[in-house]
Amino acid sequence: MTPQPDFFIRRPAPITTPRVPLTANMQQDQQASVEQLAEPTPPIGETPPAELARDAAAGRRGAAWRLMLWIIANDRRAMIAVSSFNDDRLAQHLLEFMALGTWAGKPFVVPVPLRSAYARTRLRTLFMRGAGIDHERVKRVLLQALYDPRPRMRESAAYLYTMIGELQDAPVLMELLQDKDRSVRLQLVKALGHTRSPDAIPALIALLPDVDERLGNVIFHSLTQIGNAAVPALINLSTSSRVWVRWNCVHALGEIADNRALSTLILALNDPDHGVAWMAAKELVKFGRLNVEPVLRVLMLKDTSPWLVETCCYVLHEDIQRYAQLKPYLEPVIKDMRSMVFNITTPNSARKALDQLESRGLLHGPG
Repeated sequence: MTPQPDFFIRRPAPITTPRVPLTANMQQDQQASVEQLAEPTPPIGETPPAELARDAAAGRRGAAWRLMLWIIANDRRAMIAVSSFNDDRLAQHLLEFMALGTWAGKPFVVPVPLRSAYARTRLRTLFMRGAGIDHERVKRVLLQALYDPRPRMRESAAYLYTMIGELQDAPVLMELLQDKDRSVRLQLVKALGHTRSPDAIPALIALLPDVDERLGNVIFHSLTQIGNAAVPALINLSTSSRVWVRWNCVHALGEIADNRALSTLILALNDPDHGVAWMAAKELVKFGRLNVEPVLRVLMLKDTSPWLVETCCYVLHEDIQRYAQLKPYLEPVIKDMRSMVFNITTPNSARKALDQLESRGLLHGPG
């Protein structure tokens, strides 16, 4: 047999590894690794951290990066130097570095270890109560930065308020909610949620007509953080013509889990938008057996549309999983809701189940 030329021979395909697209964080880490190889970190030297803190406050960049390297290395002397330093300038320069990458208004080449996400997080920690800089000094510096003409400075200050904001900070944060920069407004809204101030509710609600969906979602998250005081405002908003507003209202009311929201969530089971109706069903489950009576009543009194039956069926099924003693009474209702003539059988089945549960005292048991 004549041997075949090489190009007729079938060779196994080479093994290839699929390329995974690099995310922004992966690209930054890769770039940082390359920079670390190309730019070795200069020696820190033997200057005591207390002296570095004084020089850094005076605007000396060499002392600043050396002090910051000591800080991210968790050096005890550096922490004592920062916490005991009685000068606002050091805190001001640290905030400026985190926001703009400059020190005392002057740019400088930042050593590679200070370019990482960990370094930024570690420096922000200095502004937390009891973690480094005196708390009163932190509040003073951040308040000044909130009025800085540079948007990045205002944003960084507002971001720190999302971690240290207190009830008494709410008036200032509300005053600045009309900031021209969207990123600053976003952080201010988050900060107001952290303060948990009921006084912030009208100011947050007033923003909703003119915001996009992303900022709107942050507003609702802040209202959720404020808690029970926000329930009446959320109930009023739940009838909005905008679907994303109704969805967020239902979600927030479920997260707060105030019993005043039960009737609103029950009505939302039949919302014209499928997403809103299903969010209402999921949130009602959090109320436990308190949801059983209103769900059965809505099946008795409302037109049992496929939409309403679908969401109520989910809620009652979850109740059965959680409370086994309800199964004999709710299972027939679920069976009727899944039948072809659900609109005829479901109201009577729901009425029968409700009567039985009331007579046996199972509607308001523990849990």
